[in-house]
Amino acid sequence: MTSRVTVYERPYRFVDEQTRGPFSALRHEHHFQDLDGGATRMIDRLTISAPWGPLGAVAVRVLVAPYLRRLLRQRAAHIKYVAEARDAGPG
Repeated sequence: MTSRVTVYERPYRFVDEQTRGPFSALRHEHHFQDLDGGATRMIDRLTISAPWGPLGAVAVRVLVAPYLRRLLRQRAAHIKYVAEARDAGPG
């Protein structure tokens, strides 16, 4: 899959969209919110459309969407781990 950043509004959000790949369309929005105490909340919003009409829609709902939810949760957990490890600095 190939994607391109189509919106970049630092430090609030950016959007990447599929330019070539398995979906009819894929749009991934990354939103960042400042929280109290210097923390940041990251919110991912993923919108996908599958080819092959109703069959593709069922495949997305049953197979692809659960997989992508898990993938985004794992990715967010890793980003959080790395960011917090950097904030902690050397022991």
